[in-house]
Amino acid sequence: MRFGNFSNREYRIALDTETQLFWASEKRDPNIKASGVTITEALNKLNEKTNGLVQQYAN
Repeated sequence: MRFGNFSNREYRIALDTETQLFWASEKRDPNIKASGVTITEALNKLNEKTNGLVQQYAN
């Protein structure tokens, strides 16, 4: 099994299993993050925080 960073996306997604919220964080600055009930919601909020710098891949 290989481990590594294989994504070219500009964000990272994590699921907080205690709160059942998805967290999206900016890849270059992990301090910029947003949460949402869905991945799409978290990405939309992150996109707003970064003034559109995080490209949206979820619809």
